[in-house]
Amino acid sequence: LCLDADWPSIAQYPVTNPVSGVQPDHLAYLIYTSGSTGWPKGVMIEQRALSNFLQAMQQTPSIAPHDRLLAVTTLSFDIAALELYLPLISGARLIVAPRAVTVDGERLLQTLQQQQVTMLQATPATWHLLLATGWEGTNGLTALVGGEAVPLPLVEALRCRTTSVWNMYGPTETTIWSTVSPLVVPGSVTIGRPIANTQVFILD
Repeated sequence: LCLDADWPSIAQYPVTNPVSGVQPDHLAYLIYTSGSTGWPKGVMIEQRALSNFLQAMQQTPSIAPHDRLLAVTTLSFDIAALELYLPLISGARLIVAPRAVTVDGERLLQTLQQQQVTMLQATPATWHLLLATGWEGTNGLTALVGGEAVPLPLVEALRCRTTSVWNMYGPTETTIWSTVSPLVVPGSVTIGRPIANTQVFILD
């Protein structure tokens, strides 16, 4: 990283955290989704919901300071919030993959290996793209799969190539992922249990 010589010295900046006026009920972001209706609608996500989500993800599936998360999701998709903020609040390393890499299986595999990635969140389509390259697996990799239904053959392919596989489920309206499930039992794919401080109700 090269900085212009005219930039002020780091020593000139305060060492304490700035005071923020942000409140829990303030909006974190507004995102449009069609949901199950097919009609676009705006969804307002509050700071408290995003904060709870990120703290829940720190616990399950969990992330540690030694982790290296590769962000492959476009910023217009809400699941990108996990990729951008989770490593930053956890002291882990964030590696942002450019679009040219995320759509090219060979380049994605190369990045995965070169950057020694330990966590990757992707849709089934992206995982299939990686598998099509002949990828044989990555030791220490936590695979997060979400965004659409996870087919059992994909789960089985990921189980033998990664350290752990997690099914992430949730509509945009409930702040990214609502439930998580480790996929460890052969022949079983579930959406798991609700994230911390939340409940799931089965209506019918």
